[in-house]
Amino acid sequence: MPGEKESPEIASEQIEGIPLYLIPRVIRDQIQKKREAVASIDVRQGVGHFYTITVTTSERRMLRCRNAEGQADEKGGKTGE
Repeated sequence: MPGEKESPEIASEQIEGIPLYLIPRVIRDQIQKKREAVASIDVRQGVGHFYTITVTTSERRMLRCRNAEGQADEKGGKTGE
């Protein structure tokens, strides 16, 4: 509708069939890949000893972090002169 603000994009990625001992590695890899865009991580038990990991990312969080990095770069550039 006109005049309505567009909500930021929220995306989810589901990784299924992860054995218990690999959960920390998968979570670490997802955090390294998506960085500050990660809004939440959900781990649920599937069949047997296998789990499903859902990683939710938010465009708003990514934009906020990029803006903060840009401001830090500007401050860093001014002090080095």
